[in-house]
Amino acid sequence: MDIIGGQNLGQAWDDFAELYGNKTALIFEDIAGKAQQYSYTELNNEINRAANLFSSLNIVKGDRVAIHLNNSVEFILCWFGLAKIGAVMVPINAHFVHQECAYILDKCNVKYVLTEPEFLHIYQDFIRDEQFKFKQLLLARCDSEEVITGTQNFNTLLKQQSSVLSTDAVITSDDTAEILFTSGTTSRPKGVVITHYNLRFAGYYTAWQAAIRSDDVYLTVMPVFHIDCQCTAAMAAFSAGATFVLLAKYSARKFWGQICQYRATITECIPLMMRTLLLQPPMPWEQQHCLREVFFYLTLSEEEKNSFINRYNVRLLTSYGMTETIVGIIGDRPGDKRRWPSIGRTGFCYQAKIIDAKGNELPAGQTGEICIKGVPGKTIFKEYYNEPEHTQKVLSHDGWLRTGDAGYVDNEGFFYFVDRNINMIKRGGENISCVEIENVISCHPKVFEAAVVGIKDSIRDEAIKAFVIAKEGVNVTEAELIQYCSARLANFKVPSVIEVRKSFARTSTGKVQKHVLCGVN
Repeated sequence: MDIIGGQNLGQAWDDFAELYGNKTALIFEDIAGKAQQYSYTELNNEINRAANLFSSLNIVKGDRVAIHLNNSVEFILCWFGLAKIGAVMVPINAHFVHQECAYILDKCNVKYVLTEPEFLHIYQDFIRDEQFKFKQLLLARCDSEEVITGTQNFNTLLKQQSSVLSTDAVITSDDTAEILFTSGTTSRPKGVVITHYNLRFAGYYTAWQAAIRSDDVYLTVMPVFHIDCQCTAAMAAFSAGATFVLLAKYSARKFWGQICQYRATITECIPLMMRTLLLQPPMPWEQQHCLREVFFYLTLSEEEKNSFINRYNVRLLTSYGMTETIVGIIGDRPGDKRRWPSIGRTGFCYQAKIIDAKGNELPAGQTGEICIKGVPGKTIFKEYYNEPEHTQKVLSHDGWLRTGDAGYVDNEGFFYFVDRNINMIKRGGENISCVEIENVISCHPKVFEAAVVGIKDSIRDEAIKAFVIAKEGVNVTEAELIQYCSARLANFKVPSVIEVRKSFARTSTGKVQKHVLCGVN
């Protein structure tokens, strides 16, 4: 089934503007509560200006441009503006620090970087480093038009551009639109290659999954550099001609008021949000909303789920996926029954099965690894950027993707999630690699070896705990290790607890038995 054909994102935005014209496309609310609003025509014009700006900087098809921004209008303009000229967006997680950003810039041989004042200090050091190709920064979201040495003001340059697209680059649906880095089970994040087809398909698919119409209002606070915001929210809303409301930052105190204020009909929540919302004092107006669906991502206890549903008078639409699957390939479906705690059934264009360690399909009720079948570069990711060996490890030649997640399926095709790969930690919506943290801690001059695990946390799903063996004859403290990690890792990757041990329990092959460290039999 081919529902996209050869259409690229640039053509899509021209069509959106023609179809929906003056209808509101985007509302962005900043931290201060000030809102910016754009119609489909206005937003397409601004996207064209962004495309022309990038072209004026000699950015051409295939060039990779890093975008390190918080939730903002500018991110949306860069995302689609780069797509219109065939360039490739490389989003940077807003929480990443110096070393993590350097790895991505080097890996992708980035030609230009666009960031904002909050992150400027990271990139000023890179400009003087011969390792990196880019030598000038685009700076967006400045309080003034002040010129900072080594930077160009994105917003000032944007105003100088024509709203008529000037480029005539030939772009196909198979061309790469972005490289989105995600933490996996290895020590380094991998670049997930996402095509124009992937993004267009994501819009149609999620619009189908949530039965989105042009009169819907889809509100999200998910970070723009994540697949959830891009493919489960933005692309779905725009593809249906709905209104997309993007909030700058999540505030448990403000969020439900924003749901009601904007008359949102669809939103998405992670468990961290639900738990913090339940901690807020009840308001007499909190059930006076327009929500039809709340996209929900793993995992809540039944008690928490029932408390949230009853208090806010909502229903949850469960969706399971990952960056590599682009969308929630297993989930609740329109017009279909919902079965808690199932993660749902497969959507159109996908197959799913449970396999054992040898790759054999397991019968209903038996736990194994969840595997998904799609079409690379179309309904699932194309590949890992410049990592063919990792691509081949998880993606078969006929499109079966190994998720690394454990689950089972019942006789009616409902899937159930059991657990994530042992080397992954889910913390407040972020997927974190244990090995990445272990490698950082092990570089400390007093540390001989480190093992990192996830432990239960009532608010953030999991907290990070590190176990450490010090080098012989030296002592190391928890405080100095946490300080060491804070200087080298994003805040959400820094362990909450570090315990010093004399030794680790191991398997016969020398591998650390993490379940023994955690006291699990």
